[in-house]
Amino acid sequence: MAQLQTIKLKAHNLNAEVYALYLSYLDTRVKWYVRVLLAFVIGYALSPIDFVPDLQAVFGFLDDVVVIAAGLSFSYQLLSKDVLGKARVQAYEALNGDKESVMAAYRIIGYTWMLAFCLLAIIVYKLLNLNSF
Repeated sequence: MAQLQTIKLKAHNLNAEVYALYLSYLDTRVKWYVRVLLAFVIGYALSPIDFVPDLQAVFGFLDDVVVIAAGLSFSYQLLSKDVLGKARVQAYEALNGDKESVMAAYRIIGYTWMLAFCLLAIIVYKLLNLNSF
């Protein structure tokens, strides 16, 4: 049971760090190239689409670890301590406060991906059936 609590705590901390990076992205003091890096890291961390699919034995999960760890490391080095510290405080307050808003954010992300996949499926269906008429 203690291992499950440890895993939950680490997952919560990772969520808070990703949210802190998002809040740092929104800060106007952050330079444009740092924002591009933050957008890539956050998008890759939250996206179900990978460079190497997770179905591959080792490399599927290894690319996630390497890309996200490297992106987080570079992001931490490029962000000022003031911006990152303020964003971390805001992230932990937000994630420890209102659980319903966090769940709403997860739902919005999930619904957005479902909508994107449905639109892609409709486009593919139309393109495949375009030649049949």
